[in-house]
Amino acid sequence: MPVVRADDVTARPWANGGGVTRELATAADGSWRISLADVDRDGPFSTFPDRQRLLTLVDGAVLGLEVDGTAHVVEPRRPFAFDGGAAVVATVPEGPVRVLNVIAGPSVTPYVTVLELGRTSTLPLAEDQAAYVLAGRPDGAEVGCLLTGPGGVSGRCTVAVVTLEAVS
Repeated sequence: MPVVRADDVTARPWANGGGVTRELATAADGSWRISLADVDRDGPFSTFPDRQRLLTLVDGAVLGLEVDGTAHVVEPRRPFAFDGGAAVVATVPEGPVRVLNVIAGPSVTPYVTVLELGRTSTLPLAEDQAAYVLAGRPDGAEVGCLLTGPGGVSGRCTVAVVTLEAVS
């Protein structure tokens, strides 16, 4: 099963210059991408019109988001969805954070579920799924790795499972 270590991926500036991102996986047709974004200061997010966004705080205490004028608090390991075309301003009241960021076009519905596996557990991953390791060392992978399906994840760990369901 392919494994991408986030630390091996070059950080690139956001489209608006407000932060950096590491692109971990993308669809060949551009219909989706999975990345890690470092948010180290308050400021606007880049917009992605006609896209859905689903982010999960994977490192750091809390992320404040104002989405089209409505305030939200994003807590660790709790996925938060919003329209990619929305005006979004982030605040990092307790310091820098890192988010797992899924951006998908209209042909894909993204889901993220955070799961804790026991040492004898095995989680199958379909071709349209990936698992980002939040804690533990499943199958020799480590924290900060993205495992892409098809395949399986086994061993005591916590993972953010990304599912990219094609819209029919």
